[in-house]
Amino acid sequence: MKIKYWILIAFFWTSFIESSVANEPKLLTTGQLNKDSEETESIALMTNDSILIKQSVKHQFSQSDKKDEFYICVKGESLLKGKAIFTITNSAGIEIFREEFPSINLIGYDLPQGIGASVKDQENFIKSRVLEFFDEKNFKTPAIKSDEVFDEDYSHKDIWESIKNDKNAIGFYFLIGEEDGRSIAYSKRLKKVVLYFNCC
Repeated sequence: MKIKYWILIAFFWTSFIESSVANEPKLLTTGQLNKDSEETESIALMTNDSILIKQSVKHQFSQSDKKDEFYICVKGESLLKGKAIFTITNSAGIEIFREEFPSINLIGYDLPQGIGASVKDQENFIKSRVLEFFDEKNFKTPAIKSDEVFDEDYSHKDIWESIKNDKNAIGFYFLIGEEDGRSIAYSKRLKKVVLYFNCC
């Protein structure tokens, strides 16, 4: 009889302890707190890294028989406070060129009042710049014409010659800000994209 009594007491006591433990509030460890914090930061980064506008086109550039992908986008919290990313990826999927700069630098002389224009006008101008970034008029074949003369103020002699000697080299021109005009091409001799002319 005593054995049954103690068995019952032990059973009820065990049930009580398990119930109490189950209802206790759970404390987060340092690792769990850090994980939650990282997840929150990750969500914030995703918001700040959102693509606001993008444009791409496929065009001959590094190879005459295959097309590279020219891509530009603006990422960030707004079109005026974001980051512009311009890349060129060849037909094998290898990125051969990358340029990053503040998206506000897509505004130049063409916008009346420049950065003094309204926010809406500035945003619309940035949108138009992105959508027109790869217009055919910005591509040039040959990249350097035979009658063009080298100017050491705007180019490097070795790079200039490597592009000028390639009659099939395709040049691409883009403008950053108001006076930073850049002409790039793929140098088959140097096996990379080069800036062969940089001027106002």
